[in-house]
Amino acid sequence: MRKLLKLAVVAAVVTGVAKVIATQKKEWSGLTEPEVRGKLHTKLDSKLGNDKVEEIANKVVEGMRQKNVLADDESIPV
Repeated sequence: MRKLLKLAVVAAVVTGVAKVIATQKKEWSGLTEPEVRGKLHTKLDSKLGNDKVEEIANKVVEGMRQKNVLADDESIPV
């Protein structure tokens, strides 16, 4: 009975973590590059310096580009 309870707790934790990860992926996928950079600056500017946030943003944008989850910029045609 005790092992079953431990297994149930572990399964609940794993399910909860999976749901949080899925929510975060859904929230960030499909954003354009300026939106990603703006979101990162909003969340990290108060904790890190602007240079460090820009460095992180470059790495995040590059990773998102490689995974094809970054939306194309909707630029105005000239």
